[in-house]
Amino acid sequence: MTRELWILIPSAFAASTLSGVIGMGGGVLLLAVMASVLAPPLVVPLHGVVQLTSNSTRTLTLLRRVDWMIVLFYCPTLVLGVFLGLQLYRGTEMVWFRPLIGWFVLAFLAWDRFRPRRLQIPRWAFVPAGLVGGVITILIGASGPYLASLFLRDDMDKESIIATKAMVQTVGHLLKIPAFLSIQFDYTGNLRLLLPLLACAIGGTLAGTWVLTKMGERAFRVIFRVVLLGLALRLVLDPFL
Repeated sequence: MTRELWILIPSAFAASTLSGVIGMGGGVLLLAVMASVLAPPLVVPLHGVVQLTSNSTRTLTLLRRVDWMIVLFYCPTLVLGVFLGLQLYRGTEMVWFRPLIGWFVLAFLAWDRFRPRRLQIPRWAFVPAGLVGGVITILIGASGPYLASLFLRDDMDKESIIATKAMVQTVGHLLKIPAFLSIQFDYTGNLRLLLPLLACAIGGTLAGTWVLTKMGERAFRVIFRVVLLGLALRLVLDPFL
């Protein structure tokens, strides 16, 4: 087994477990690890396949809890966002993009803290959110923190949040495969890396989903916000790290 796999296999399992518990964090964690051990052109395409496996497993496990109205609002514009992101990915280095997403998430956390309790983000807001999410999933590879901020809602329980977020991210990661194939990325040539990571993604997701079922609603929401805050700060400070 190569040095890369010794590092990536436990990382993929840990990342999928984390996402299984709170619905985010794992994608950013795995992206950071992959970026440290793989050649840059491999990172976002391979990360997308692993995250597709992780999110689809989570979706299937919690399928009955998916809010299909949000999915229907988000996914059509997601397709357009992926296309736009691919045009930028081909030749643009946007060093300011990750900090911008971090500030967006911090603004949402502040808004959620001080908004009137009965005020919710309307579901139609997921229409423009899909466009932005598609661009992010291509350029950065992990749209979880951005998307998670939209799920700071009082009208969904923890299982519905995890299931719906996983469903829309499954679609986003699925779209990345033909997108990167269109610019001649070779997935089959990297199967020796992918296959062990996919197995870990499935195992970690199942472990994390089991932990989720044992977690209280209040504890989930506190951990959700704390992890989201940490990820947002990491994105804001990214140019200095």
